[in-house]
Amino acid sequence: VAQVQNHRAARGATTPSVCFSLPTMRIVAQLAFTAAAQVISEQPAIIATAEHGLKAPRDVKMHPVSQELWVGNMADHGVTILKMTDAKAVDNTMRLRDRAYYHYMPNMSALTFSADGRTMTTCMESQNNYSHVQRDNNFMGPTIYETCPCDGGYGRGGGTMNSTCTPDAPDCKQLTVNKEGQTCDSRKEACWVIHSDMLHEGPLCMGIAHEDKAVTEGGLHQGMNMSDTVVWYNEGLNQHLMRFDFLTMHGVEQLDHRTANIRRYWDVKLERLEGVPGHMVIGGETGQPSLLYIADPAQGRVLAIDPKSGQFSRSALCVPAECFPAHDEYEEGTCVDGYCSKGACMNEDGYGCHHIITETADSFEYELWNCTAQLVLSTEVPRPSGIAYAWGHVFVGDFDSGKIFVLNRQTGSLVQEFDTGTGAGLAGLDIVAGSTTANLYFVNMNTNQTGVVQFPKPANIPEPAAVVAPPCNAQGDTSRPRFNETHGPGYNDPMIIHPAFGKDCTSKGATHYLRTENGVQELVAGYHPGTVPADSQGEEWTREQLMECEMRTDCHRYDGVAPMNADAILMAGYLCHPCVPDPCGEYGPCSDLFHQGKPGFTCANADAYTVSTTTTIKADEGDAGSTTAPTDSNTTTGVSTGTSGVASAGGVVALMLVGVRGLLVV
Repeated sequence: VAQVQNHRAARGATTPSVCFSLPTMRIVAQLAFTAAAQVISEQPAIIATAEHGLKAPRDVKMHPVSQELWVGNMADHGVTILKMTDAKAVDNTMRLRDRAYYHYMPNMSALTFSADGRTMTTCMESQNNYSHVQRDNNFMGPTIYETCPCDGGYGRGGGTMNSTCTPDAPDCKQLTVNKEGQTCDSRKEACWVIHSDMLHEGPLCMGIAHEDKAVTEGGLHQGMNMSDTVVWYNEGLNQHLMRFDFLTMHGVEQLDHRTANIRRYWDVKLERLEGVPGHMVIGGETGQPSLLYIADPAQGRVLAIDPKSGQFSRSALCVPAECFPAHDEYEEGTCVDGYCSKGACMNEDGYGCHHIITETADSFEYELWNCTAQLVLSTEVPRPSGIAYAWGHVFVGDFDSGKIFVLNRQTGSLVQEFDTGTGAGLAGLDIVAGSTTANLYFVNMNTNQTGVVQFPKPANIPEPAAVVAPPCNAQGDTSRPRFNETHGPGYNDPMIIHPAFGKDCTSKGATHYLRTENGVQELVAGYHPGTVPADSQGEEWTREQLMECEMRTDCHRYDGVAPMNADAILMAGYLCHPCVPDPCGEYGPCSDLFHQGKPGFTCANADAYTVSTTTTIKADEGDAGSTTAPTDSNTTTGVSTGTSGVASAGGVVALMLVGVRGLLVV
């Protein structure tokens, strides 16, 4: 509440009472009038707490196939999986996180499953500072994981990434691993999940929602695709609605990001309130159009968006070379946090452009859209955060009071106000509906609670609201940056980064190095960070020689020109390195297995680490508090995996970082 009051004061608003001037009498009267039509009559039940591993939970979603409840935690940057015996009883828990959580899962705001449970995509309120190891570089966006149940873990439902999710199918591929990068047994050791793709055009994410069977066509995209990897996204830095289509996930075997379609709807203006998620959900009835419902907490609004609406305007990526800080034509101050709005970078339509992008290949599509059909459905909820849909009603959680407001989806009118009893901090909601009854799940990030309440299908299901797009007949501009001219040969190739980026071979006698700029390689004398050691004739050192070199320690080279880029360290294959957070936390220091050709690490106090990260909480064991998690914020409290991914015998790893090509300087 204090945080919200400070936010309002900064905007010039007077400090309100705790109820934020809620029109109580009118709502009470309305509740009395609609008492017979109220949706929820049961009292909620709390089914999980901090003793189950919840640490500032911000979202909750039921896995569509395993029927496990997945809770996204902000404080430990991972997921707590509640294995249920029924809707209100937790049998045991499992923790999942990424070994490189500081890039793939930091400060999680939300998560969303595909309808078939094949994938889970996460959303992070982060500007990518690697737990404050590097400066914010805003190279952040949604991370997608393959989460079909497989052999006691999670992964791929069959032989390919497009395989149907059939739990424990004979040809399923388990992608949960231990810290050494080997197949994991969650009953005996800490397990992590391996990310299958990540995009980087949306820092400070506040909410996310998967769209089932979404079609991508128009704009820069050629033809039509139905990838089933489309997510809608509440982007908090520039404060827009976004849409990400991964198109073809790169998978766990490589890091090739050259295909994706990203849309920034710059006419849907959201407002970020730090620390308060702005969740979203797509909902509708069979045979009727579905709408995207968005909680906008800072502005006290619930929006309804037609996800099929909008028109392509132009590329979101800057075209003029003056808009790229690494280019000679750039003028200081033209761009701020990746958004460029001065000089040639400002378009006649009144919006600028962006220069942070995952890939520079022509097959990578980053677009601006507008003319979106949108409607303010309600301003009844003082601080809307969690949101869910069922049977013609939109359920919205008020972050400040812990109450859930049930709205008529057609009119936005208040049907019911329901108190969860958890107080301030109410965040994510999820509804699992059957034929006649539904379970509404909720989490409170302040009290570390997950709860559930059951309600019957209402007799009357309202029609959807009429959401009309504004008149718009602008012709889209398909101009794109001339990367073949500004970046030189190979701009359409997958970005790669050599493991030498993480090494300093000076003490091993290296006198010459190979440096590549704009696709051209040259031999230079003396140590240059990130270059490849070679002999005086330009012959590259062998992998064995390279692995004997010292690790780079210039992690904080903040010289005002080119701070060291920790993304490049991670993508070069290192999970344990002085320039990234220690994944062992208090049980370290870690030792990297990269020199053995393995994508993993070991911990100095391995036994204590294993005990602390694998103990599960069973409902019949009494004292759940016996599970002690590592206390360091950088520890791996039992979970997923961002694989380092050695892609070839030569150790070259595909890189999803534009910095290597000069947009972000390494």
